[in-house]
Amino acid sequence: RDRRSQGVQTPKIPDREAFLSAPYDVFETWPEQVVEQLGDRYLILILDEFEKIGTAINQGKLSLTLFDELRSLIQHWDRLGFIFSGVQTLDEIGPNWSSYFISVVPVEMLYLKPDEARELLTNPDPECELTYAPSLVDDILSLTQGHPNLLQLIGAALVTEANESHTQTATAEMLEAAIPRAFTLGTSYFTNVWTEFTGNPADSAEVRAGQTVLKALADGSQPNNPDQITRAALRRMERYQVHKVENDQCQFD
Repeated sequence: RDRRSQGVQTPKIPDREAFLSAPYDVFETWPEQVVEQLGDRYLILILDEFEKIGTAINQGKLSLTLFDELRSLIQHWDRLGFIFSGVQTLDEIGPNWSSYFISVVPVEMLYLKPDEARELLTNPDPECELTYAPSLVDDILSLTQGHPNLLQLIGAALVTEANESHTQTATAEMLEAAIPRAFTLGTSYFTNVWTEFTGNPADSAEVRAGQTVLKALADGSQPNNPDQITRAALRRMERYQVHKVENDQCQFD
């Protein structure tokens, strides 16, 4: 769709039967033909949730030949780029990844800076006319700490509250009402944090330990004399910015 919008003609994508018979040969032929039609453009292929490839390989559902193929494409096609998007680093997925993708440059997406978060809230779209009561944006930044997903959830919930109130100005009362709505909208996100980031998903004991810590933090308590499993869970949650340590105290990030 993107290349059609730019008037770029590309060869027809091979049919499924051709892929099944010789997937790597067929795929290599297609970008070779595409690149010839790009002129000074580049073709970028984005693989979202790429860590699932590692899971499939570990389970024997995919062959390491896929790594060889990707490495070959990355190294030999100047006008073909790849973006691997996921929540884990190459080292965290498995030892094979780093050795196969030496030329891949990691870019960590962190929380938004205050000015970036403020811009996202106040100018999300040229057609958005929602304004905020004094200090309300600061309150939202304090609640979300600049977390992109949480900002999106609060923003979407506030827009709904404003629409239902037939107003274009968000108020403190509307924010209070938007918070539980945001929790509902973000059920999938919070479930993912609860099951994937509290510990290594392959280690149920570590996950349970991390969940116990989160419950304690929510109740205002601190983990006391954590055992080895709990320390591993704490490291994972800190790595994924679920919590942070300040003055030897754990708190939600």
